[in-house]
Amino acid sequence: MSPRIHRQASPPVMRGRVGYRNAEPYLRRDFAYRCAYCCVHEQQMGGPQAFCIDHFKPRSRGGSVNDYKNLYWVCIPCNMIKHDKWPTREQRRRGYRFADPCSEEDGGVHFVESDEGSLQPLTPCGEYHVSMLRLNRPWLQKLRRERSYKHLRLNEAHQLREELGQAVEARPADATTEMKHRLLSFLRQEIDALQGELAVAIPLIQPRTS
Repeated sequence: MSPRIHRQASPPVMRGRVGYRNAEPYLRRDFAYRCAYCCVHEQQMGGPQAFCIDHFKPRSRGGSVNDYKNLYWVCIPCNMIKHDKWPTREQRRRGYRFADPCSEEDGGVHFVESDEGSLQPLTPCGEYHVSMLRLNRPWLQKLRRERSYKHLRLNEAHQLREELGQAVEARPADATTEMKHRLLSFLRQEIDALQGELAVAIPLIQPRTS
């Protein structure tokens, strides 16, 4: 299975203690303006100022400072929670580690989303990842439930629009025709609004079939 994140063009030159900061626009693009860990979008957090660069393997644990492959775009809450956490050698031997979305498929393999909006581990890696990053924070579960509800509303709006459109075409114009066209216009606007909101919502994490 391919990684969730695909890095694109070569990063800028990065030297010195804070040279990695030059990578910010490249990271934002490569991580699709989402947190590498909780997948929240910049728009849901009020903009890029709520994000920062994370060293996947912390500098305090020997992680490279200016290696682009060790840099991740993350929301500030996830960055603060992760801090310098890193599994011990014994934990890694037993499979406990952070899932790396740049080298593997993480969601659906190591953890999945429940109907209630919480992430359920499937592997020791998933257990460590979800626990250490606190990915079941109440706010994140709330965002996932809201996304699921919006998907239901979108499906209902599509169905109503199709049924109403067929009713308008099947019957000759009468006193209610104008009202039906207004309803169709309203449904189109509702569908566009929901699609826009879902475009930046936290993605649904389902089990991988193969």
